Amino acid sequence: MGKVKFKGMTIVFKFKNSNIEFGRNVTINSSFFSNLVGLSQRCVIVAREGGNVIIGDNVGISGSTIYSLKSIEIGRDTLIGGGCKIIDHDFHPLDIESRIKDDRSKIKRREIKIDSGCFIGTNSIILKGTKLGKNCIVGAGSVVNGEFPDNCIIAGNPARIVRKVK
Repeated sequence: MGKVKFKGMTIVFKFKNSNIEFGRNVTINSSFFSNLVGLSQRCVIVAREGGNVIIGDNVGISGSTIYSLKSIEIGRDTLIGGGCKIIDHDFHPLDIESRIKDDRSKIKRREIKIDSGCFIGTNSIILKGTKLGKNCIVGAGSVVNGEFPDNCIIAGNPARIVRKVK
């Protein structure tokens, strides 16, 4: 584990049989003045029920939630803007009977992979199963689901490729 710079109080939960790894030179901004985009929450990083969070070298995260029950990998040199949510599962089963019984084994889970050099704009949501290629840019407020190639700008709800990055 490399050196992590925490600015403000960050909430990190690593439950039994789960894993959280930080690369070198990671900065976690959780105080109001650590990112003037207007942080409305602290950073929350959770690995639970076998979840795996890997954060690469030189990553910056501001006032965002990263919550894994499967696997979330964030590549080196990536920036995650204020208020983002990166979640590799549905939180609750979609089937009503399973939801009433709180049958957590029925929660859908799929890996998220954010490659190196990406920039996730403020208040974006990265959903389960998302794969972002190298150097992707996600427009502010986007809802991202699916696979996107290297060097593209994606935006919207649902997020679509807007253009390529040069």
